[in-house]
Amino acid sequence: MDSSQKSDKQSEYKAYFLLIVATLIWGGSWPLGRWLVSEEVGGDTIPPLMIGILRYLIVILVLFFLLRWQEGSVNTTTAINHRIPLILMGLTSVTIYQIGYLYGEYYTHASDASLIVATNPIWVFILSGLFLGEGFGWNKAQGILLAFLGVFLVVIFSPNKEAPDPLLGDIFILFAALGYSAYTVIYRKYMNGFDTPSEKPTSLFVITWVSFFGFLFTTPISLFLNPEYLNPLQYFQIPYRIWIGALYLSLLSTVGAYWFYLEAIKRLNASRAAIFINLVPLWGVSLSVIFLGELIDPLIHVSAFLLISTGIYLVNLGKNNESTGKSSI
Repeated sequence: MDSSQKSDKQSEYKAYFLLIVATLIWGGSWPLGRWLVSEEVGGDTIPPLMIGILRYLIVILVLFFLLRWQEGSVNTTTAINHRIPLILMGLTSVTIYQIGYLYGEYYTHASDASLIVATNPIWVFILSGLFLGEGFGWNKAQGILLAFLGVFLVVIFSPNKEAPDPLLGDIFILFAALGYSAYTVIYRKYMNGFDTPSEKPTSLFVITWVSFFGFLFTTPISLFLNPEYLNPLQYFQIPYRIWIGALYLSLLSTVGAYWFYLEAIKRLNASRAAIFINLVPLWGVSLSVIFLGELIDPLIHVSAFLLISTGIYLVNLGKNNESTGKSSI
């Protein structure tokens, strides 16, 4: 093996390591979210959506600093010119997702939520078919059916029944998945709207301004629901564990893991990197069992994971087949 091949191998192994770390961080956000919002699980807490506000306050401060450092400017003029898609992405990936994620975690269990939200790629394909004109082939139809069957198993037969309202929580989690899927479709359409690659904004620019607009619209909703937090003194009464959790969700989950994932894609192609996303629900379930003592039914949870993963594989296979001109219904 020459030095060039050895360097390529080392770069590939580094990419795998970064992907494993990123998915571990994302998987850990599910038991952490449950621990933060539930008094029964974690102790004294604050209203769920206020946790999202703390998270994104930290996120935008860090991202604006990084954007200014990396690109020499926060590109306010560009953000104003592109405000409509950026606002829509902020509403879907921050406002809708945080409502679904945090209230879902309050009402249901983290292990079940991490499996249900794994259907995100399925929603992306459904929305892409409805709004971007992408066809629905036979493989896609089978994949969607299998994924929803996996969700059905979790919702109906999960052994975790001690949460306040598991069914309502599962609905909130599906709402979160749908919101993030809508963001993905809008992002794809937005980025495809540029004629040349040089015109496209960087991913750092997009996530920074999307986070800003999402924070801008989520904050009034949260303060309307929790008017006591209009008093600045209220923030000094927030338990330390909530601040620690918000730091994890902002610095590690939103900024750190996202950067790890982008760095991995530079060393691998996007399709190979995307395979590792399947590790997120596995980490989510495992860490929820270890740290929260949640129950796992090997038959139900393993079957649900296999059904959802197979569904995602078939949907992707259907997309590849259609792109190469193979027949579809």
